[in-house]
Amino acid sequence: MRMVRDEPELERDAQRYSTQPLPPYRYLPGLHPHPVANPHGHSHGAPDEPHPAWDPVEWRTLDDWLYGVDLCNHHYFWESHEAWEGLWLVVPRRSAPHRFLQGLIKVSAALLKVRLAMLTGKDIAGAQSLAPAGLELLASIGCERYMGLALGEHIAALHVYFTPLERDELPDICASPLILLDD
Repeated sequence: MRMVRDEPELERDAQRYSTQPLPPYRYLPGLHPHPVANPHGHSHGAPDEPHPAWDPVEWRTLDDWLYGVDLCNHHYFWESHEAWEGLWLVVPRRSAPHRFLQGLIKVSAALLKVRLAMLTGKDIAGAQSLAPAGLELLASIGCERYMGLALGEHIAALHVYFTPLERDELPDICASPLILLDD
């Protein structure tokens, strides 16, 4: 079983936005113990309480948002999805924060599919469908900055990053764009 300490190629010197520690391994379905369901999972037994209501203007104090950014930036794609999902579930459907988080969750899932394809040789169809769906949701926000993110720039960087998928090629997971937030 490959764990985070065995993946030096994925280590990045990315700014941290949260104080929560990174998990001991990056979950890859079929390769690692499921973080929640498996007794050996890195989050097994962790409390699963609904997230309270929140407001996007308070993003600087929204730890699950910041932690999800850290997780995604450090290639913990499944874990970032989990961090953001609790926030996504408590906002009104089809609202800007709902579409924004759903877009990031889909992009993170596409990155996870790229990573799995790199390691297992599995097809990239999942990444090929999730990436454009996520980018479309992010673009639907219709503003240049959202929750501390230069959204237009980030979408443009993701478009460039995912371009190889259009040619049935894998992008380099180590070059996935960072989510950079305002200071």
